[in-house]
Amino acid sequence: MTSRTNVYIDQNTDFRLSLELEDDDGDPLAINSYSFFSTIKKMYSTVKVADFSVEKQVSNNTITLTLTDEQTGSMKPGKYQYDALMRKTSGEVVKLIEGLAFVEPSITDIDDLSSGTITGGDADGLTSGDNLDGGTY
Repeated sequence: MTSRTNVYIDQNTDFRLSLELEDDDGDPLAINSYSFFSTIKKMYSTVKVADFSVEKQVSNNTITLTLTDEQTGSMKPGKYQYDALMRKTSGEVVKLIEGLAFVEPSITDIDDLSSGTITGGDADGLTSGDNLDGGTY
């Protein structure tokens, strides 16, 4: 049975979603000979936005769906749809998970940072004594 899970993806960051797989009896699923595929689209009927990389951890029966910061950076903020499929050695294809993926905008653009460090005062932009909604810093 397909699991339905909505996820939030921060734009311009690496994204990882790990799934521990079990058989119908709740026992660990031996995934070493299975193939996995996962795609994200704006809508079911549109072209794909990206393919997730799928990492298999055979020792703990887990797969991890990943997107790089470059992939998430190319995605506009908004609502997307994704799923992940498993192909068994028999040829049977099973949908493992599906759901909505909400891409959230990022404020910081790493490519805009010249040195990678913040200079000229406190890193958070506040100085001692600043008023913060009734409190002080």
